[in-house]
This record gives sequence, structure tokens and C-alpha cells, in this order.
Amino acid sequence: MIHVIGNSPPLIMSSIEGQAQLEKLIVANVAKDAFMALEDAYRDGDRKGREYGARFAPGHRRSAGGQDKHFALNETMFVALEAHGANPTALRGNRVVVGRLGKFNVARLNVPGHKWVDLRRGKTRPQLAKINTAIERRYVQNDLFAKSDGEISEATLFILGVMDGQDENGLPQLTTVMVALPAPDLRSWLYIQPLSKILALYEAPETVVQPDNAKPVLKSVPNKKTGDDQGN
Repeated sequence: MIHVIGNSPPLIMSSIEGQAQLEKLIVANVAKDAFMALEDAYRDGDRKGREYGARFAPGHRRSAGGQDKHFALNETMFVALEAHGANPTALRGNRVVVGRLGKFNVARLNVPGHKWVDLRRGKTRPQLAKINTAIERRYVQNDLFAKSDGEISEATLFILGVMDGQDENGLPQLTTVMVALPAPDLRSWLYIQPLSKILALYEAPETVVQPDNAKPVLKSVPNKKTGDDQGN
């Protein structure tokens, strides 16, 4: 399955069956209210970062605004992760804040919607993406040996902020929040969907009631004989 953000190269996702299984894994490990809090944190951090950046002269605004947004987003995401028991890594300089919800390591990532960028910069995100090797083998490559290895013990999920808008000060603005499982090499996505679709998964019925096509057949019970052979 192919997914494209803006004019970026096609991003390869799992098969329909694999996608459904990944969605079950996400729902089983990350609470709906945690996703809602992370979305609010992303929007709040984006707003604060742009407000800070707007104070600079036009020549500095985009560069300074980008740095301010990074710190603002780190702080708002840290608070959201901590509030949901994700034990986020400490705030420290430019380091990526990473939490843990169920089996998933959770981190944020900004992506411009109008062009593709190299997501492999830095050390933390590539290391987190590599953890998804077992996910790729089982749900994308449909490896039978991987399926027999037992349950997935750890995986990585990115909260993506698509920055393809522009505010009144000319600063990049968040338009969409998405959820993505990166491929181990960070060159594609194993799964990517808008967060709004992820939230809708929690409204789906947990079980499917199958129609009962069985037709009961009543046994014929012979008359009880009393007295004589005619049952009288």
C-alpha cells in the first residue's frame, strides 16, 4: 500500500491485512485519551513556538522560530507523556523526548508536507526505527518464521506533525497530526494514518457477531404406553 505526504516520494506501508493487525496492536497498547493528549500537546507546542518566533526580525524569524518550536514542542510533549505514565526521557538540549506506552516507544517528528526531508539525521530516531525490524518481518514481509517467534515485545511509533501551513508571520504552521510506524531504515513507513482515523478505531465494535444459521430440529417423542399396547 502506498501513502504520499504532499510531493514527497511514495511511502510503502503494510498490506491491508498487515495494516489491520498493526491497528489492533496500536489500540491494545496506547489509550485513546493518550493520543488525544499528544495531539493537543502538538498543537499547543506549535502555537507557542510560532508566538516566540514572531518576536524576531524577519531575517531571523524562520530560523529562530524553528528552534523555539523545537523546544516548545519538547516541553508540551513531555508533559503529555508524563501525564499518561509514559516515563519520558529528560528534557535536555536538542535531544528527542521519548516515552513508552505499552509496547511502543513514542516520539514526535516534524515533517514538511510540501517536500521530502531526510528523517535519518541524528542518532535517536534511527535507533528507534531499527526496533521495528520484527514489525516489518511479521506484518509487511509476511514472514512465517517471524509469526512463529511469539508476540512483539517492543516497537516504535512516531507522532508526526505535518507543517505544510504558514501563519500570518510567515512561519511554518501545523496542519495535520499523524501516527506512523517507521521502517527500520527510516526510508519509508510501515504504517501511517491521520490521528483522526486512529481515534476512530476505538469506536469500532470489539467483536463481530456472526449470524446463527443453525436450524434446531425437535426430536419426536413417542407416546408413553400405559396399560395396553395402544397406550391407553
